Amino acid sequence: MNELGKAETPFLFILDFELQKPVVIPLHAVDNQEIRYSMDDHFLENRNFFSKASEEPQALKLGKTPLSFEAFEKAFSVVHDNLQRGNSFLTNLTAETPISINWWLESVFQHCAAKYKLFVKDNFMCFSPETFVQVNETGKISSFPMKGTIDAQIPNAASTILADKKEKYEHTTIVDLIRNDLNKIADKVWVERFRYIDKIKKADGKELLQVSSEVCGQLPENWKCCIGQLIFNLLPAGSISGAPKPKTVEIIQEAEKLTYESGERGYYTGVFGVFDGSKLNSAVMIRYIEQRGESLFFKSGGGITWRSDPQKEYEELISKIYVPVL
Repeated sequence: MNELGKAETPFLFILDFELQKPVVIPLHAVDNQEIRYSMDDHFLENRNFFSKASEEPQALKLGKTPLSFEAFEKAFSVVHDNLQRGNSFLTNLTAETPISINWWLESVFQHCAAKYKLFVKDNFMCFSPETFVQVNETGKISSFPMKGTIDAQIPNAASTILADKKEKYEHTTIVDLIRNDLNKIADKVWVERFRYIDKIKKADGKELLQVSSEVCGQLPENWKCCIGQLIFNLLPAGSISGAPKPKTVEIIQEAEKLTYESGERGYYTGVFGVFDGSKLNSAVMIRYIEQRGESLFFKSGGGITWRSDPQKEYEELISKIYVPVL
């Protein structure tokens, strides 16, 4: 990444949560039969495929078989016990859910609507609404942590989630974490916007409200020469790990042995992005479907604080299993 950045050579990067299987490819060498990506964003619009006219005559049907509440509660207890002991202030707990879809996974990717999309053949796809970081031509870096979700149909949904003490604490913790992360690599850091509302459409036409903030910093003039170092210093993303980050990642690894067959997240909650030679845009890989042989798994989760209720967190995990098709 450093070498390509220094040469101002456009490239794609795909980094897994555990940083065991990083992929970095110059854009001219990306095979669109194996890897497809799309960044539908005015900051940096980049893609190597175009959606086709509808080829699926059937309405999308998604079946899900979540892990039992009892199994989730065991993982939740590992997290909550650590929170009570002060080992973490906020921990993101995730799980995989076996799903069934009546479309081919490639068709789901073609037709789903998302700000960021990535498809790796015979491996996974994601359709993420969450920006990781953006860097413009002048070296201004911006991060947009998303934390807090509510069904838009709930009466006074926006004011309800903004007034929720648990959600506010969770969001504030992540914003502070992102600010500290940017301070590691930027000359100055500031909060541009705090707790604004984004709307996210689901496949059934319903909407979710997502609480976001914008944290910015100014990178050194030579940022392109050390672009890999800068990105790796920010990983894993704060919104999908927690705080303090090193200890919280240990807690995640312990708890998620109970929620994943492999015991690892893999590319889920990692990051992918594109450097176009002058700017960089990247996403957190959430809203994620993994393919293992003939089986599909949807990975989802949420932030846990000492105030969290296990039943509500379990319901939130399940509510995030959806595909926003066009």
